[in-house]
Parts: sequence; structure tokens; C-alpha cells
Amino acid sequence: MQPSFYFYANPYQQRGADAAHALADAVRERGGMVFTDPWLADRGVGEACALTEIPDEVRALIAFGGDGTLLHTLQETLNRDLPLLGVHTGTVGFLMNGRADDPQGTAEKLVSGAFAVRQYPLLRVRYDGKEYFALNDLSLTRGEHPGVIEVRALADGETVFCAHGDGAVVSTPLGATAYGLSAGGPVIRHDTACLLLVPLCARELLLRPVILPLGTDVTLLAHGRDRRRLQLAIDGQILLPVTREARITVGLAEKRAKLIQIEENGFFDTLRRKQAVWNQQDERE
Repeated sequence: MQPSFYFYANPYQQRGADAAHALADAVRERGGMVFTDPWLADRGVGEACALTEIPDEVRALIAFGGDGTLLHTLQETLNRDLPLLGVHTGTVGFLMNGRADDPQGTAEKLVSGAFAVRQYPLLRVRYDGKEYFALNDLSLTRGEHPGVIEVRALADGETVFCAHGDGAVVSTPLGATAYGLSAGGPVIRHDTACLLLVPLCARELLLRPVILPLGTDVTLLAHGRDRRRLQLAIDGQILLPVTREARITVGLAEKRAKLIQIEENGFFDTLRRKQAVWNQQDERE
């Protein structure tokens, strides 16, 4: 069967579109088939197909951009049990494993199937009668409201803290290098079986980030009002207003995310490289 792939790129980034075009050409040279968003199809990248209508024969989804682009496609890969490869053309890209500067090498591995697929835990988030999934994290914050909010966090029914500040973040080990790290959380290797719970800018001086076993059931309690909306953000992609008493339950999902590994990169080597890039960006600014 002809190997088929679905390409998705950040529509606001020219580098992603250029990288998608180069990789699509390399895939077709090896007998592969490429489906893609209609706007990329108009540029000759592949056959037009909406993200929500990926054909059954597609072997993997390839996202071009940064971590946000990859997370945007996550739900569709979960619905179809597809592995996902991120090709880094953005800024942070901690989840991205493919290289935009080597389309021939990447295409060879994709078409031949010479790649590994690693599975990562997902958070199951339940709020207001609905269920969501997070690969990185979820945050409950004050949103646009400038004042202090109160968030009570419980682990398996036991109160961990009651924080007065900007809110709280719950993250997977994969997401610990995202919002949690910026909020003062620890560096956690991605294969560590744990959850990270971080209070945000709490006025209680002794409150610190907490590491919990991976299977812990976490509950966040807060109170929002129409004139004082809080915000629940799931992987930075799904934003939900909290306008009343909120009970958000977080646990380990049964399903897992499948990320393709084209390059074998050590966690701390990747962290050092990313930090060097971030430092250079700070210097240029």
C-alpha cells in the first residue's frame, strides 16, 4: 500500500509552509502520498483535505511549526489513533523531533517506517460535564481579571494547598518544561512517572510546586462570576471561561499520545540546546 501522510502547518508562519513543501516533494519522490490543509494544497503541498476529515489510509500526521501547532493537531490524532511527528520551524519546539533542514532524510525514514513511536501519558480533564485531554498541562487562572483568586488543590481528596494568587497549573512530565517550569517548577525528565502541581504567584510564601505520583486524582476548586471570569486553559489550545463555582477534576487518561521519534535526542542535551536558543533570542531583543 502506498504510504500516506497528513501535513499540517501553522498558517501564520511561512517557514512552516516552506518546510512542508520540501518534505512533501521528498515523500512523493519515494512513492508516498501527502494530504494536507486546503490552504497548503493551494501551494502544491498535497491533496486538499480538512484536518477533521483525514483519510483512513494515512499512516501519520506531520505538524510543522512549534509546540502549539503540534498540540493543535493532538485531538485528531487521538480520535484516529495516529502517531504524530513535529517538524520544528517555530520558536520553542520542545515537543518537535523532526528537522526542517533535512527533508530527504526525514522522508526516507517516514516512507520506509524507520522511526520509533513513543507513548506519553495524557491528562483527562473533566469540567462542566465535559471531558478533555491534555498532553502538556492545564491551567486555572484569573484570566482578564486583575485581582487575586483563590484556588484549592486536592490530591486524592486531601488538600495540598489553598493558594491566593494567579491560579494553578497541573502538568504531565512532558509538559513540565512548559508553563510549570516558567512558573518556578522543577526540571522533570519526560520519562518520569509523575504529575506536577504548581501554584501561580501565590501570596503564601511557603507554597511551592508539588510532585505527585502519576496516577493521582487532582481536583481544583475555584469560584468565578460573570463580572470576574476565570479561565481554564487546556494545552493552551482550549480556553474555557469559569463564571461560577468550579470543580475541575484531573486524572490519568487511559489513552496515550503517540509521538514519532526521527532523531534520538537526550533530554538534557535538548534542554541545553533550547536554553541556548532562548538566551540568544533574549540577547537580540
